[in-house]
Amino acid sequence: GTGFHPELTGRENIYLNGTILGMTRSEIKRKFDEIIYFAGVEQFIDTPVKRFSTGMHVRLGFSVAAHLEPEILVVDEVLAVGDADFQKKCIGKMDSVAKEGRTILFVSHQMQSIKNLCNQAILLEKGKIFNQGNTTDVVNTYLNRITKSENFTRLSERKDRFGLGQIRWIDTWIENYQHEKVQSILSGDSFYIVGV
Repeated sequence: GTGFHPELTGRENIYLNGTILGMTRSEIKRKFDEIIYFAGVEQFIDTPVKRFSTGMHVRLGFSVAAHLEPEILVVDEVLAVGDADFQKKCIGKMDSVAKEGRTILFVSHQMQSIKNLCNQAILLEKGKIFNQGNTTDVVNTYLNRITKSENFTRLSERKDRFGLGQIRWIDTWIENYQHEKVQSILSGDSFYIVGV
């Protein structure tokens, strides 16, 4: 949605944004119906984008960029906005762009999406490359660093608890589907919450 003008309609912004991104008017016209269908904003296309929800704005922006046919498509947290149907469409579009031999730079904090979409990953820390390589290895490095950086106080050690103490919750942990204690889980994984 970079370059969208809030006072212009969705239709006008598609032409404006497409032009800014390097599309010709005839390219935009040829892809226009596909762009609005993909974004799911058909009934609002002649409404100023300042009246769009954040999700509608992001969907339309992604749709214009995805139909641009760029050599490199940079996608930053687009799956964080929108319903499951839009996320599925985005993943499908990114997959088809990749199969056409173009590069997708997918920026996200959603580990499962990264694992599903990417065959290589880069972990940035304070603006510098901390790790890069196989996606599974990089995701595991990220999750391990998060777990080690967090300072947890065990429930049994907390001093701010109140009540009569007749029942006392001592500890809680997460187990994976094989009943192994784990520090983190990925979206979509089965797990158990165990407490004593």
